[in-house]
Amino acid sequence: MMLMSLLLVLSLERLITKSRYWHVETYAAMYRRFLNDKGWLKEESSSAHFYFYLLLPAVLLGLTEYWVLGAFLTFVEQSIVLFICVGCPALRATYKCFLNAADRGDLQACSMYTDQLGHCGASNESDGTATAEGKSFGQHLTWLNYQHYAAVMLWFIAFGAPGAVFYSLSRSTTEALCAENHPLRDNAIRLMFALDYVPVRITSFGMLMMGHFSRALPEWLKHALQFDISAYDVLTQISSKAEMLTPEEREQQTKNAAVEPKVLVKLAKRNVIFLLVITSALTVIGSLA
Repeated sequence: MMLMSLLLVLSLERLITKSRYWHVETYAAMYRRFLNDKGWLKEESSSAHFYFYLLLPAVLLGLTEYWVLGAFLTFVEQSIVLFICVGCPALRATYKCFLNAADRGDLQACSMYTDQLGHCGASNESDGTATAEGKSFGQHLTWLNYQHYAAVMLWFIAFGAPGAVFYSLSRSTTEALCAENHPLRDNAIRLMFALDYVPVRITSFGMLMMGHFSRALPEWLKHALQFDISAYDVLTQISSKAEMLTPEEREQQTKNAAVEPKVLVKLAKRNVIFLLVITSALTVIGSLA
């Protein structure tokens, strides 16, 4: 069932332009407003309460699946929830705008679109090819692609629709708290570090399998059990090793800033296929339902 849901949702996500009502950010924002209106998301809220509020929707969904829905209705519900959680229309729009700006040779616009892809804790300054922390548009894009596709898929594979809801709600809340510089921001970042620890290493392993294995494997082994490096750095460093630009592509990159993002997007797409293949194999041998 999970494999069928993944194949169905990923196919539809590529074919259909989703409105805001078919994206998790809309409902995550509504849930945060509800918590704020009730006074449950205050600055003095404890970490335990904060984590409980993020986990609550996933728990309620899981109980509904177990006690109310049958097998077929659960399949329909899980497919709908996954369709809402996966993907990011804003990210896709920004990527298209960046490609258009790169084709025009508009480096100032490229810089603006690179800044728009900043993650929590990232610098807001960019020179069009890298932010102050040394990450390019393509590397930022690889990270956000992971957060909105690979990580959601892995949480869905592991825990079904409740897992996808919990991860997506936690990610959206972390981004919102970072933007507001909310006192609970550090709690949210710690939670996302824990939620991303295993999925980002699985995803980066898929990238080295789909990219340059011998060049990326030492980097993956170095970070496999590290607890003092962010998931963002793990993914971007390994992806840059797995898919390095050729001399011809580096020369083209000086003239067209879209070369590197296109190369890394192809790697990310191959990685999604790799995850689907592994899911298929696990389903065949009976490890997944």
